[in-house]
Amino acid sequence: MKSVTEWSTEFDILWNNIMSNQAPGLTKYEKSVFLTRAEEAVVTGIYRGTVSVPFEATEEVTDYLSPLVKQADGVLIDSGIHHIITGSSVYQLPEDLLFRTFEKCVVTTDCGDVDADVVPVTQDEFWRTHRNPFKNHNSRRVLRLSYGEAVMNAENLDYHKIYSELVSAGTIKSYTVRYICKPEPIILEDIPAGYPSINGETEAMTCKLHENLHQLILVEAVNRAKSVWVSS
Repeated sequence: MKSVTEWSTEFDILWNNIMSNQAPGLTKYEKSVFLTRAEEAVVTGIYRGTVSVPFEATEEVTDYLSPLVKQADGVLIDSGIHHIITGSSVYQLPEDLLFRTFEKCVVTTDCGDVDADVVPVTQDEFWRTHRNPFKNHNSRRVLRLSYGEAVMNAENLDYHKIYSELVSAGTIKSYTVRYICKPEPIILEDIPAGYPSINGETEAMTCKLHENLHQLILVEAVNRAKSVWVSS
C-alpha cells in the first residue's frame, strides 16, 4: 500500500513535470483535496464505464472496487417522512452509500415469506407503472423510488440521508441492499486546526483502493490542480 509520503512525492513529481516548474508548490492539504476528489471521480468513472469497462463487466474491474462493496439492511422509518402513496414503506440507507449494486426484499404474503425483485423507477415513471397491471407492483415485484435530504450532524458537518421508498402488494419484512460505498479520503497529513475536514475526516490516511488505480488517481488529481491554476 502506497504511504502518504509516497502519494505526496509522486504528486509533486507529476505536478512539476506537467507545469514545467512554472506553478507554485501546493500544500499537503491542497494536494489531499485534489487527490480525494480525483479518487471519487475514478470510482464513479469505473462504475459507469467511462474509465474502463463497467463495474462487474470483468473480474479485473470488479476487483478494483471490491474493497468498497458493502451490504446492509435498510432501516424502516415509521414517522416524520413523506410518502408518495399510502401504504408505501420508507427505508433509510447507510450514509456512505454511493451506488446500489443489488437489492432484495422479503415480502410476507398469504402463502408465507417470498423473495421479491426491487425495480427502481423515477418519479415520473412511477404513476405510469403504478397504473399498468403488467408493470405494477405485486408480491414478487417491489417498486422503488429514491430521494434524500441534507442534514447537519452533531459536529455540524453537512451530509445526506438517503431513502428508498418501496411500494409492494404485500407487507415488506426486510429490505437488503448491497452497494458501493464512498471511498475514504486521501489525507497526506493530519489536518491543522482551523482547516475544514475532508469528507468528515481530519487524520492522515492513505488510499485503500487497488494499487492499479493509483496512477489514474494521481494523474486525475494533478490535472484537476492544473485546471484550477490555469483558470485562476
